[in-house]
Amino acid sequence: MFKCLKFIIICIPLMFAGVCRAETATKEEKSMATLPEVVVTATRTASEIERVPAGITVITHEDIKNSNAGSISDLLSSGEGIVVRNLQGNGKNTQVDLRGYGETGPYNTLVLVDGRRVNGIDLSGVDWTQIPIDQVERIEIVRGTGTVLYGDNATGGVINIITKTPSDKFTTKGGITLGSYDRKRMEASVSGGYDMIAASINASHDETDGYRKNNKYKAEDIGGKIVFDASESLSLKIIGSYHEDEYGLPGPLTETQLKSDRRDSTNPLDEGNSKDSYIKAGIDLMVGNYGTMVADLSYRNRSSEAVFPDSTSPLATDSNSETWGVTPRYIWNGDIFNHKNRLVAGADFYWSEQDIDSYGGFFIPLTTKTSISNIKRDSAGLYLNNEYAVKENILLSLGARHEKVQYDLLQKDMTGFLGPLDEQTSDSENAYNAGLTFIYAKKSSVFVRANRSFRFPLTDELVYIDWSTLTYKANTGLKPQTGIHYEAGIRHSFTERISGSVTLFRAEIENELFYNPSTFGNENHPETLHQGIEIGYKAKPIDKLTLFGNFTYEEANFEKAPYKGNEIPAVPGYKGNLGFRIDDVAVTGLVFSAAYNYIGSSHVISDQANNFDKLDSYYTIDAKLAYKYKMIKAFIGVNNLTDRKYSEYGVMDTFLTKRNFYPAPERNFFAGIQFEF
Repeated sequence: MFKCLKFIIICIPLMFAGVCRAETATKEEKSMATLPEVVVTATRTASEIERVPAGITVITHEDIKNSNAGSISDLLSSGEGIVVRNLQGNGKNTQVDLRGYGETGPYNTLVLVDGRRVNGIDLSGVDWTQIPIDQVERIEIVRGTGTVLYGDNATGGVINIITKTPSDKFTTKGGITLGSYDRKRMEASVSGGYDMIAASINASHDETDGYRKNNKYKAEDIGGKIVFDASESLSLKIIGSYHEDEYGLPGPLTETQLKSDRRDSTNPLDEGNSKDSYIKAGIDLMVGNYGTMVADLSYRNRSSEAVFPDSTSPLATDSNSETWGVTPRYIWNGDIFNHKNRLVAGADFYWSEQDIDSYGGFFIPLTTKTSISNIKRDSAGLYLNNEYAVKENILLSLGARHEKVQYDLLQKDMTGFLGPLDEQTSDSENAYNAGLTFIYAKKSSVFVRANRSFRFPLTDELVYIDWSTLTYKANTGLKPQTGIHYEAGIRHSFTERISGSVTLFRAEIENELFYNPSTFGNENHPETLHQGIEIGYKAKPIDKLTLFGNFTYEEANFEKAPYKGNEIPAVPGYKGNLGFRIDDVAVTGLVFSAAYNYIGSSHVISDQANNFDKLDSYYTIDAKLAYKYKMIKAFIGVNNLTDRKYSEYGVMDTFLTKRNFYPAPERNFFAGIQFEF
């Protein structure tokens, strides 16, 4: 970790540079009162950030409005502790990694939409296009394990995408965006309320030819929300959304192909499509002095198809999955021995079933069904988290969770070449946390915490082919991944206009789940170590200027054989972001913003042996100019201003002989207009 000290020595003075200006602020500026920033993800109930013993990032509505992001994953790419690998450049096949887990980052990062889990039970991960960016109000990111409160997948942290709440008054919004690669996006929404009820509906259309050949993407979305405040103590909410898309799969390029034509496609006919819908109903009931009961019931249906019409080994898959979720919890705020106390206790129940049909194979036509599978995964988790005020400004947090998971695995080869699998298996794990927060000034606190995490195997990780018996089998020897996490940080508000944070973290993982390219199987690595430092700041030295930035240094290493001492692939050592926004440039309503993003080098995926050159580091500069006049807003922007040629994602080929790359878009532009009345 000492490698990063030089950068820290440079960055910290910049973070604190605004202090001198702030000390000369007027009395009026010093007395500015702002509401405390509240998050719900870190504790599963509303809590001020300074009270939480964890690293937290909030992407606000204002941040979203001023960004160049075309998708939710684009928004996340500039945050500390987060690495985003956008394979196709359109957000469809994107991997998001919190705190350095590399290839398995998407499975160690829990993603929620309004508190509802959206991680798949298999290796497909999260579809980041299922919620359009124009439906998002804010995004809360808890860096560091959230296993006690949320269970499986939350090893590296939790990302909660919170959609917009209907407004009380009638509002209509709409807009169109045009851009490079024949990008066209249109969105519209209506929102309003009367008496105790408010509702909204939104729809959007998004399409692009993409940067590369066979890189098309087309999506349709519609969603809505109804909020019914029956009384001061009872609130009901219904949320629903439907998404469908179709897209090309251009595939990776070798280094030679990349140099010849980085926009080419090795798979010009590969394509896919998906449909994703969900509905969630929630109730929030206050029971006088006895606390609050919150319960959510959700249902999700997702189907997808993919076709790979290779001449010798064609393949097609047809998948359908259903997930039911019930998540009740109880929240009590009161006094114990004249000290404030907050208790959150609850349960998470999820029932998932997935059917996958496969067609084609080695010299088998796509019209022939070659295998079927039916996978069921049920989980039940019970948790408790308590925050006790030892003193008014010293908070002790303790929590625990027990979770059990059961798999029902059915896999059958329709050609009769492989023996079938019909087996059940189950497992259970516990998680704990302990944290201490010292609030030493307004919006300023120091915290330490220790946690135990776990991750259960995904269904794809559990099923394998035993070639000695030519039979599908369940990998019952695969153990759940567990970890011990330590974290310490400081959040300091220098003034109402300037704030900063520093967080140190260390995660000792046992039996880390990963794909071993040497054995072509999913395995447990005995021990890995993930550690680093995150620095962030935000400043508004004068009314019209906002500065922001962050820096992350992290190490992720194998600690035992067979890869002892090697770096975990796809984990860059350094990552940084610097940006600014100027309001009312020359005229009222004109806003100019720009950001610099840097990602360091890392070994490509599946190069656990560290035998090949690293994926090159890269940086991008994005800028945007927007003008708002009354009900109309117009904007124009550029991504990758300096026209860098880089790849966010690199992977070894099947036989570990050469690296393959997914090239990212070069300089590209967008412009649009929006209205609201």
